[in-house]
Amino acid sequence: MTAYRTALTLAASTLAFASAQVAHAQVAHAQEVPAQTATAPAADPAAAPDTGDDIIVTGTRAVGRSRLDSASPVDVLSSAAIQRQGTTELGAALSAIAPSIDFPRPSAVDGTDAIRPATLRGLSPDQTLVLVNGVRGHTAALLNVGGSVGRGSAAVDLNTIPTVALDRIEVLRDGASAQYGSDAIAGVVNLRLREARSGGGMTVNYGFYNTDIDTARGSRSTNGEHALTVSGWQGIGFGEDGFLTVSGEYLDRQATNRADFDTRALVKIPGTPGRVTGLFGDPKVEQYSIFANAGTTLTGTWKLYGWLGYQDRDT
Repeated sequence: MTAYRTALTLAASTLAFASAQVAHAQVAHAQEVPAQTATAPAADPAAAPDTGDDIIVTGTRAVGRSRLDSASPVDVLSSAAIQRQGTTELGAALSAIAPSIDFPRPSAVDGTDAIRPATLRGLSPDQTLVLVNGVRGHTAALLNVGGSVGRGSAAVDLNTIPTVALDRIEVLRDGASAQYGSDAIAGVVNLRLREARSGGGMTVNYGFYNTDIDTARGSRSTNGEHALTVSGWQGIGFGEDGFLTVSGEYLDRQATNRADFDTRALVKIPGTPGRVTGLFGDPKVEQYSIFANAGTTLTGTWKLYGWLGYQDRDT
């Protein structure tokens, strides 16, 4: 938009300068050259108004993003782009697609390693407004303390909504506190749910970790740290335009440990080699999630809609 305005300013300045030169020539040679009426150039019929549907490519991450009809930077992320990230964590998928979103993985910080906050443009997690179909989402009942990200704040847990339940995500990378309040200083993340009358899908993700450490302080090997995710969705239609979309997800992830060796010797056994005496990594998680989104038209101007979600997370 800046380049467009600059081009208009330069064009207007050039036209004004040219008009001034013509007027001066007419006055200087009024006795020799009859005055001529300047004719404005005809408008190009092929020039169409800017509808805002052009595709913007930002940086090295060549992802097509429509800026809609807003002067603010809006990223529109499709469900297909989220599925291609290879993770079922919504926060992790967003951080991989949108560079302005960060989803850190803290450890040993009370409950923040289980309910991870996401940040937008490096600001506090509670300064990013999260909407679900344009309605404010609920914050988690966890206060970030200690050395966690966003210490002293409570953020919305993005991972409570399965990624298969989403149709697209709209990310406003600009302050919108004038419209939404102080919790939108960093921007707005709008989660748009599926509204499918038919069809469905299923996804199974599996991965495992092998930890092998061999140093002068000692060595250890850990196998079998796996992560399994099974998710799916189904669309059901009723009435003329009614829909019910049900999504579910099951996650079984074992803990990972990146802790180094403790080289302090035991009190009763001097010279004991290094031992792993703590845990530092992702916690063990087993969770069940289900989400339903429904809506129908009652009359020409009245619509009935609603959504319901439930999650049980054991960590």
